[in-house]
Amino acid sequence: MTRRMPRQWLSCLLAALALPLVGCAHLVILHDPLTANEHNDLGVVYETRGELGLAKKEYRKALRLDSRDSRARVNLGNVAAAGNDWRSAEKQYRRALSDSSTNYDAMNNLAVALLRQGRNLDEATKWAESAAAVRTGRDSVYRVTLSEVRAARR
Repeated sequence: MTRRMPRQWLSCLLAALALPLVGCAHLVILHDPLTANEHNDLGVVYETRGELGLAKKEYRKALRLDSRDSRARVNLGNVAAAGNDWRSAEKQYRRALSDSSTNYDAMNNLAVALLRQGRNLDEATKWAESAAAVRTGRDSVYRVTLSEVRAARR
């Protein structure tokens, strides 16, 4: 004679094995296995898919694990910029630059944030010129920003 496992136990056992079931207790994750870089990368995926709220959560998780992660900080600024919250974006880009003075994306994006707010175009020019002076795969983007800032100053 074979014994059968009670149905409730089977449901919870399957849930423990991460199989989706309805009516089982909530699973609690006691340890987040992702690194700051992995949370940042996951945020980029969410941002690319247009899921800005989820992207923002992942960037914040990355920053909780590494508060000086300038890439996650720039990405958090980019989410703010996507929502036209240029003040918040500016704040994130400035913090990214305080953590990494050679983050050219932060320089460029700070110039854009200042330009979009229509203020402090001298400072925007300084940041845009600094970013455009480097030779990276993104230097054409930086040159476009510099052109826009110079045009706005005229």
